[in-house]
Amino acid sequence: MTEEILEAPQYLESIEDRDERSLLRMHAFVEALSTDYQRGRLSQEKISKIYRGFGEEFLNNTLQGYGWRKPFGYAGDFLMIDKIYTRYTSDNPKFRLWDEYFHRQAAPRAVRNRKEYFKQLIHRKLQTEESLTLLDMASGPARDLAEVYESIDQPSRLQTTCVDMDARAITYARKLNQRFLSHIEFVHKNVLRFHCQQKFHLIWSAGLFDYFNDNVFVAVLRRFRNFLEPGGEIVIGNFNQDNNPSRAYMEIFGDWFLYHRTEQQLIELAQKAGFYANEIYVGHEPENVNLFLHIKSDDSKNCKSKNI
Repeated sequence: MTEEILEAPQYLESIEDRDERSLLRMHAFVEALSTDYQRGRLSQEKISKIYRGFGEEFLNNTLQGYGWRKPFGYAGDFLMIDKIYTRYTSDNPKFRLWDEYFHRQAAPRAVRNRKEYFKQLIHRKLQTEESLTLLDMASGPARDLAEVYESIDQPSRLQTTCVDMDARAITYARKLNQRFLSHIEFVHKNVLRFHCQQKFHLIWSAGLFDYFNDNVFVAVLRRFRNFLEPGGEIVIGNFNQDNNPSRAYMEIFGDWFLYHRTEQQLIELAQKAGFYANEIYVGHEPENVNLFLHIKSDDSKNCKSKNI
């Protein structure tokens, strides 16, 4: 099947119409590539040939092309995440169907669910706490944060420090959070080199740790304890090894490679970082594609899977 669709421009012309038949053809195309990829029959050279066949117009007007081009130099950059959050589609009708197809996949749905998971977590904590200090590590576009602040009657109850290594992400996030900058500090720093004296009630990092191998994961998580208030909580997002139907799609069409992990692996890594079993549990969003490692610095939680 792969050899039959290497002539990408002809294939592209055949699925321009925005109807269900075109979506089915597109899905068959993606599934054929994914099957060959998973069986080791789709080399990087062949993937590159497919992309070159689609041409510059495709690469410049689709989310698939954006993922392949990596205009900021890395996969899953702040603008890609925000395009997922906002369900961005191309202004060019010729390519809009590709973006619509992108947003139907499990991984983008899970990323949008991740934003809702964060918002629910903050609201739950503010129901029982008069105020909350938040450390948001690798904060990206911070649209989730802006939506939280917009929904709080007294934004001063939430004081946030956002850390990101990309100055462009911070500039973008500051614009999205313009109304709430008196409650947010943005720090341009690699999280591996971040230090501060302040302690936080909540440390959130949703899209960072699945870029780390196990050794770095443990080392960074161990450092997070230094920033945590007694009784505070750390929440780490990670893609699910046991359930990501979009994994091949992410790797082929986004050149987006992550360390996927199981619930048990996340628990074991937290224990290697020095946390006790009764401090740990793992949650997930509705797609069960994103897992969330929760660590509370007291004995009030049992080690079990639960949802928000």
